Amino acid sequence: MSAIRLAALTAVCAVTLMTKAAVANPTPPLYLKNPDGGAIRALVIGIDAYQHVRPLKGSVADARDIEGALRTMGTSDVVTLIDGQATRANILKSISDLVQRTRANDEIILSIAGHGAQEPETIKGSEPDGMQDVFLLPGFQATAEGSQQRILGAEFNHFIRQFELKGAKVVFVADTCHGGGMAREVDPRAAEMSYRQVPTYTLTVDKLVPVQSASEPVTDLDLDHTIFLAAVDRNTKAPEVKIPAIEGLRGALSYAVARALEGGADADRDGRITLKELFSNVRQVVYQLSDQRQNIVTKTSPGRAANSEVMFQLTRGLSLPAQSSSPAPQQVALANPAPDKSQDKAQDKAIAPSSMPNPEPVISRSSTPVRLAALDGNSKSLPAINSREALVEIVLPLDNPDLIWDPKSRDVISWGDVIAYKVDARDLVTVVDRTAAIRELKRIATKSPQSVRIAPDDAQHHNDEPVQIELNDVAGRSVILFDISGDGTIQMLYPIGSDAAPTQSGSLRLPLRVREPFGAEQIVAISTTQRLVDLEQALLQLNRRRAPGQMIKVMAKYLPPDARVGSIGMFTAP
Repeated sequence: MSAIRLAALTAVCAVTLMTKAAVANPTPPLYLKNPDGGAIRALVIGIDAYQHVRPLKGSVADARDIEGALRTMGTSDVVTLIDGQATRANILKSISDLVQRTRANDEIILSIAGHGAQEPETIKGSEPDGMQDVFLLPGFQATAEGSQQRILGAEFNHFIRQFELKGAKVVFVADTCHGGGMAREVDPRAAEMSYRQVPTYTLTVDKLVPVQSASEPVTDLDLDHTIFLAAVDRNTKAPEVKIPAIEGLRGALSYAVARALEGGADADRDGRITLKELFSNVRQVVYQLSDQRQNIVTKTSPGRAANSEVMFQLTRGLSLPAQSSSPAPQQVALANPAPDKSQDKAQDKAIAPSSMPNPEPVISRSSTPVRLAALDGNSKSLPAINSREALVEIVLPLDNPDLIWDPKSRDVISWGDVIAYKVDARDLVTVVDRTAAIRELKRIATKSPQSVRIAPDDAQHHNDEPVQIELNDVAGRSVILFDISGDGTIQMLYPIGSDAAPTQSGSLRLPLRVREPFGAEQIVAISTTQRLVDLEQALLQLNRRRAPGQMIKVMAKYLPPDARVGSIGMFTAP
């Protein structure tokens, strides 16, 4: 058996052990409600079909996902513009119409998924670095006519200001990128990745006439009641990612926002989604789904209390079809469908913790195959793989494989990273099993994520380098940490020995040191309100064994409904 890669040192702190939680009732239907009493309204834009620059693969699905989440949760005023619908004229008209419909205390959600860019600022002195963010539309090209098919970030701010002047609050979601760097380099043998950014261009003639003037607010610093969620900072690329059990590619930010709006961001199960919970949930889900290539940027205007403001309430609701003039069929949700007065208050208040949805995790063998390719395109170099944990499909390197095996070096590559070095053909089955297990872990960790990070950064780490696993928000919770190496070996990291001494600390820091085998390490963090002694013992029995499938089965057996799960990758090389 290969040597274990990580050598655990001393934990800085441990966590309190609590009593066992009861199994929750089946999930009731939920309705997303504005706590200020106003309506929730949305304009959602998704663009894949660019005519003159590289098309994207997941932006339309992102827009449909956010639209679907809002409608499912009872929001009826949702306008969605897809591909060719998302012209500059249509967007400006749709957002102007939305301003006209807006009333005091409304919550406005603006979401755009597509290509972004940076250009020299239009209004001198409006940006600290002299560069402005730009959102590109389907007909954009670097010509006089094509220059009109884009929207400046300052123009969105102009309209956001109009919403604020009418007494509304705004959530702006930008699943685009405007910079050119990467959090971690991509292995050159990997298939080309899709990024939401186009190569640098120059507009010799710019025919765009901005909707705002130099005297109006042009930066987010001029706004009072708006929050921003951006896929990445201005210096980093936003990749399109693979989501477990979902075909094709997606934007991690849009996917995370959709799940948060469906109630996933309500970490404490009190029927309220605070701004802090929203930011924390979306940040962790994106971090996990992107394999640590994305760290989202969140900003809050001075008029919004980042630590305490309640963004949404979750109430029981009934959705019914309704007639609408917006581009897609709409629904209306009734927050108070009570049949008699005795139930009025119960139906209208936020759901109490005891009745909040907290389903027991369902873990099963996925019907979605693990797609495996040989780097040289010769499928005959691959062995017959009989996995008990996953279906296997042999594909070509350009057919969006989950795993690429290099017959010469025997390295296994996944989405731009080497996940295991020098893997013989006969051992590929354990890497396939690991891939299926990681896919399932990511699915679980998206529902109720435990905050977990790698320090000092998310770059590739090398032999004997110190790293640290950092958990937050674990006060009053019991923690389990374990690792799955690139070859499928399980290693228990915490608790070991006396690690589980009770404490009320809200964070845990676990120093580690890089050891071989090199490649990918999946760090799994589980926190619960009670100590999971049976799960700890079961994982210890799997310690130092290549058993990713057994690990999933153990979690299925012992993971309680209140569990928070974090699942993040760490990538190493000699």
